[in-house]
Amino acid sequence: KPDASAFCAADFPIALLQRRVMSQLRGMRFVGRPIDRAATLNIRKDAEKVKEIQRSGRARFLVTHLTVKERGGAAIMSTTMDPPSIAWWTSEELRAVSMEAERGAIYLGPVVAGGPALDAGVEGPVEAFAVDLSPFLSLEAAKAQASEERRTRWSSGRELLTSSAADCDVTMAGLALALVQWSDKGRFDGCTGKPTEAIEGGVKRQEIGGRGRTYPRTDPVAIGLIVSPDQTQILLAGRPGMIGMYTCISGFVDQCESVEEAFRREAVEEVGVRLASVELFASQAWPLGRAGSCELMVGCRAVASSMHIMPNLEEVSDARWFGRPEVLTMLQGTHPEKLWVPGPYAIAHHLIQSWASGPVPEASSWRVLTQVGPAVLLAIFAVAASRFFSRL
Repeated sequence: KPDASAFCAADFPIALLQRRVMSQLRGMRFVGRPIDRAATLNIRKDAEKVKEIQRSGRARFLVTHLTVKERGGAAIMSTTMDPPSIAWWTSEELRAVSMEAERGAIYLGPVVAGGPALDAGVEGPVEAFAVDLSPFLSLEAAKAQASEERRTRWSSGRELLTSSAADCDVTMAGLALALVQWSDKGRFDGCTGKPTEAIEGGVKRQEIGGRGRTYPRTDPVAIGLIVSPDQTQILLAGRPGMIGMYTCISGFVDQCESVEEAFRREAVEEVGVRLASVELFASQAWPLGRAGSCELMVGCRAVASSMHIMPNLEEVSDARWFGRPEVLTMLQGTHPEKLWVPGPYAIAHHLIQSWASGPVPEASSWRVLTQVGPAVLLAIFAVAASRFFSRL
């Protein structure tokens, strides 16, 4: 008797991929937990306890500035060493800029992976805070804080993302930048327009003199790889402004819509493809979203109903099917036309890589039958039936 699970794995490589997916996500950024945020659940609600931690020798600060980059983007202070790392400030260094800077610090939590060394005699763990220096440093003053002499620079989240910085540093930088930008945008209540103040260590904001609260926002995004019906090709789309890059299609999850439903809709809207099936693959935090928002990329792997595509050029610059050999050259950076896919820092890379390095589907007899069309199937059935009845 054939093993049913073995049959499924052979006929549907998705089953194999799901069991191997966690070992294939190496290099993907914004993963892991370098800060134990769960440990702060009750501490945050005690304002005096947070202040006590902030005044202790264990407190270290990640300093950010919302307009210091050339195009007005947010940045975090990092070192110029190779590999780079995030720069941790002490309370004394922060007070040298402004005595008020500490008041707006956001408590991130105890660092459990990476982090700076503490002074001799001070027991860990390091307690991480994020601070926005924009209200206290002009653009020129902020730029002066970073110099070759100090071996520091202002780095955007994307610059750290693609650098050789440690994963834990990239994750902590992403968290700090996301919360600082959210806090700046949440200074006024969305319903009443009244000013808000930071509560619970800065991870929430409340209307002053009122009850309205504002919480950090994370927008879910469905991103996925579309595989051809015979699973020998994948559909990738080009993006305007990204010459030569082809990647997975993606889009925000709408209200009252599951991730799978969102991806089915995006497939129709962007490339005109109907999907026969959709499977969840993995997810990735993405604190570098549009206009500084934080997104959650939920990866999917889908099988198309047909090879027919109709790219929506308002959404994508191009869309086409790619076979395994061509995809491998794009992953290796050796494509003759200089086509490429996102690097290992993004979940799109791992969706593509998992298919390209996965098992090559075999044309089982059942798959062949289901692809030859109803007319041929009917003819085969008629011949078989005539032979059966001729023997009666």
